[in-house]
Amino acid sequence: MAAVRIFAAVLAVAGLAGVSIAQNKDPVSEKAAVYMTYQSDADKVGGKPFKSSGDIDAALETLGSYNADQLTRGWISYSALVASQDPDFRANVRDIEAFYGRDRVVNSFASGGGYARSLKGGDDAVGSAIAVTDEDLARLYSTAAIVKEQGYSLQGYGWAKSRIRDGGRRAENVKLLQGSGKSADNLILAALVAPSATPLSDTNAAGVTTAVATASDVATAVRLPTFLTGNFTGGKKKVKYGKEPVANQIASVAALRILGADSVEEARLSRVMLEPSVQSCMKMQNLQLQGCVAGVGQEFEVPHCISQHALAEIADCLGAVYK
Repeated sequence: MAAVRIFAAVLAVAGLAGVSIAQNKDPVSEKAAVYMTYQSDADKVGGKPFKSSGDIDAALETLGSYNADQLTRGWISYSALVASQDPDFRANVRDIEAFYGRDRVVNSFASGGGYARSLKGGDDAVGSAIAVTDEDLARLYSTAAIVKEQGYSLQGYGWAKSRIRDGGRRAENVKLLQGSGKSADNLILAALVAPSATPLSDTNAAGVTTAVATASDVATAVRLPTFLTGNFTGGKKKVKYGKEPVANQIASVAALRILGADSVEEARLSRVMLEPSVQSCMKMQNLQLQGCVAGVGQEFEVPHCISQHALAEIADCLGAVYK
């Protein structure tokens, strides 16, 4: 019931009460919400001590169910939401649309090349997005350290030292979960999808933050991203040499979001969201998590698998874009 009340408060403040999310289709926000849900789930796992093998299994299922494709698309979209709010970039996307016509520029942006980033404000927009990622990754690394330390501390408990006899079954379960993927949290999705074409207006962001902060059961609320809550300290990060294609795709998706990505053919939009180098890195971590879970011999070793392959190295995949 607590989550329902918070969700209702967010809907009311964001102007979504009685409005179906499907009626205001925003594919970029929908994908971004999955990545934000991953961030929120990571916080929850880090904040709950492991008191039984069931707790470890729950954490494994929570973080192990995100697959490479959805995390890659989610992060690119998340970054695009930030980039789409740069005023110079937004203005120039609109100017180009007015000059060349909507269909022509949408086709150019949907190619995922460097055209969108070449517009005035494009580099700054992507730089701000990468800076937001930098702040979020610090939280992932912190959670990874907490989970790993829990594994070490569990060595003093009999249940945690018991031999694992179903490692293969656990690994197969992780594989199946990754195949299905994870749905976005409704609260996060509601906070992002608004009935107006303006992404995350100041009024909407402030209202959502207030609704969550004043809810009586705020502890059950998911964590909203730094750029939405106002906790983002600003600044910009440079994309690492050789990672320009990632920057190009962030800018392209951001431009499409500004123009209305719902009008882009789903298959084309999906392709421009799926950056190959990030996807490949994430896929490796999906496989490494399965292998780690299958290979460990005692319960207290499973948190290490979660820490390493579902948290820290996922953060490494994203950090490699700019570090």
